Parts: sequence; structure tokens; C-alpha cells
Amino acid sequence: MTEQEGAVIVDIPVEKRAGLEWILNESFEGWYLRHSKGTLRNVDVVRAAILLGKPVGLVMLKTIESNVGYVYYIAVAKAHRNHGIAKLLLEDALRHFKAAGVEEAFASVEEDNEPSEALFASEGFTRTSFGEVSKKHGNIHTLNMYRVMTVVPGEVLLHKAIA
Repeated sequence: MTEQEGAVIVDIPVEKRAGLEWILNESFEGWYLRHSKGTLRNVDVVRAAILLGKPVGLVMLKTIESNVGYVYYIAVAKAHRNHGIAKLLLEDALRHFKAAGVEEAFASVEEDNEPSEALFASEGFTRTSFGEVSKKHGNIHTLNMYRVMTVVPGEVLLHKAIA
């Protein structure tokens, strides 16, 4: 059995989320580490991959509006990377969004983070731009979405329609 096959994905309530910070410490640094910790405390949904009773990865999700979702962070403990845990978390996130009636999902990654972009591409996410999003949602609405998503310079925005 692979790690991916043995992992179970569960919701993590707010009062238990601090126990996942060690995964963020292994995954991020600087601004991203600070932002990920704040997001962990305040985001709508945190789901964790549990393997042999221990968390090995997490995903943070927010429904921006009734039909638009955002994947804030996917983080996997160093010892469990490259075993399919991040893909399992992303697949679960998309199922979660679909069950909630979300019609499109966004995520952002650093421009040079090829492994993260490849992960999202494997699930059908493609690069998009402010201009493309504005065509569907309008400029003001898109500005508000970018603010909520915290898309910063040096990141690319990714998009996927959820059928």
C-alpha cells in the first residue's frame, strides 16, 4: 500500500489547527510562512491527510462567493513529499468544492514553482490573468477576488472550471 492509498482526509476544526503549524514550518518561509499561519487560523476549511494517525499534509480552502472557490495552500511534511499526498489533497479539495456547488476554482503559485504548478495542471488548472478573469467577473469584482485570494506580484493565478 502506498502512502497515498493509506492516507485519510479529514476536516480540522479551528481549535485543532495549531497542531498543523509544523507542516507549514517545513513548507514555507518568509512572507508565505507568516501568511499561511494566519490563514490556517482563519480560513473556512482546513483538511488534513492523516497517515497512521498523524497529519502529513494539509490544504486550506475558501469559498470566495457561492460559486467560486480558492485553494490557499497545500503543504506536505518533508518526509512525505513525492508520495502523492499533495495530489490526494487537491483531488479532495475539488470534490469538496463540487459538493458545495462551486463552479470554478482558483489557486496561485510562485512563477518559478514548477512542481506546484505541475500539480495543479495535473488536475486541469491552467494559467489565467486578471484580464481573463475580468471578462467573466468584471474589473471591480475581480479586484475584490484578488484581494481575498491575496494574489501577490511574482505569482501566477491558476483556474479550473468544476463540472
